[in-house]
Amino acid sequence: MKLILDKCLSRALFLISAGIVVYWLIKGIVRLYHWFVDLPDYSTDWWLVIGRFCVNNLSIIIVVYLVICLQVAGIAEFKNKKNFLKAFLLAIVLTPPLMMAIWGRKTQPKNKSK
Repeated sequence: MKLILDKCLSRALFLISAGIVVYWLIKGIVRLYHWFVDLPDYSTDWWLVIGRFCVNNLSIIIVVYLVICLQVAGIAEFKNKKNFLKAFLLAIVLTPPLMMAIWGRKTQPKNKSK
């Protein structure tokens, strides 16, 4: 009985959480669409609008960047057997693609001829 109640409760909470995330995604896509529609024709003002958007949403951009760095650090930990914290800090400094390119190279053992 308790197991059935736990499953029903977890499914209900999952559906509520999924509904909230889908709502946020739809609102974000609609907002982004309206922002792109309101952009002026390509000119120098176009770059100022994009710059203002980035400055106004800097906290969101930083959080997304940190989440991407965390994901890349996890990949580096599992695929290349690297230290997670060191990989995360390196990803923040070097950007994730560059960090994966540097740590992705495998060192070849030197052939010792006798």
